[in-house]
Amino acid sequence: MIKVCPGCGSTLQFKDKNAIGYSPKKDAKFCERCFKLKNYNVKEVVDLKYTNEDIINLISNKEGAIFFITDFLNISNKVINTYKKINHHNKYLLINKVDYIPKSISKNNYIDYIKSTYNVNGNVILISALNKYHLNELINLITSYKNSYICGYTNSGKSTIINEICNSFGKKSNILTSLMPNTTLDLIKIRLDENIHIYDTPGFVNDFEFDINSFPKKFIKPITIQTKPNDILKLGSGIYIKCDDETNSFTFYVSDLIKVKKVYDEEVSITNRFDIDENSDLVIYGYGFINIKNKCQILINTNNCEIRKSYF
Repeated sequence: MIKVCPGCGSTLQFKDKNAIGYSPKKDAKFCERCFKLKNYNVKEVVDLKYTNEDIINLISNKEGAIFFITDFLNISNKVINTYKKINHHNKYLLINKVDYIPKSISKNNYIDYIKSTYNVNGNVILISALNKYHLNELINLITSYKNSYICGYTNSGKSTIINEICNSFGKKSNILTSLMPNTTLDLIKIRLDENIHIYDTPGFVNDFEFDINSFPKKFIKPITIQTKPNDILKLGSGIYIKCDDETNSFTFYVSDLIKVKKVYDEEVSITNRFDIDENSDLVIYGYGFINIKNKCQILINTNNCEIRKSYF
């Protein structure tokens, strides 16, 4: 009987230590990589079996429903375009971690904003695994399908959502929750009852550097900085933004672990120029977004960003 690691979905094998699914013990439940992650928090990055296009093709032809998870801070054209590529008639966009949405924001209006800004047709649902916001509604949806496929970019929170779904059915899940990219390497089938199954899928891979500090530990408190001509702002350990020759207001929606400040004595090459319209968001992939109030030009030292009309 072929055994599958319940942590990452890889077929267990006992011969090649350098290949995925390896375990030194033939009676092991987990592969060595997942065992170390589960018991010692040792994180090992391995080669991936699927590209993003492979994952899209893999789930687009499946019967049942597709639940694509992203989170409040990481919504972008890059993410939404991946969601749109999934060709399936039962498809849901789940915006996770709504705990981080400022309380002043109407959640219904925010859904309308997402649909309008990114031209999203169909179902958009706000959820939270932390406080179980709309979790029962999600579970009711899942029970209306025999098979449901849970997908999303790395660290979107899909493993946490899956574990909460399993808990609601009285099932123990072995899905590993970790901030390590690409914990899930293959499809993992989970039986909820005799007629209902969910599948954890490999995470879609970002093409920018992973920063563990970009994932908040608590409710996000926006940080506003008033800028003067030619001020330089530093986000985290490596993002620099140079303001143009007008005063402006920058409000940062980023993790509480990411430091935001003005700098005066650091030399850095800032060459990427963006034209910002009035009241726009600068979305920086993997970090969050910055609401910029006045029309301006900025220089920034990364291309991993985009501009959108702001909700605020």
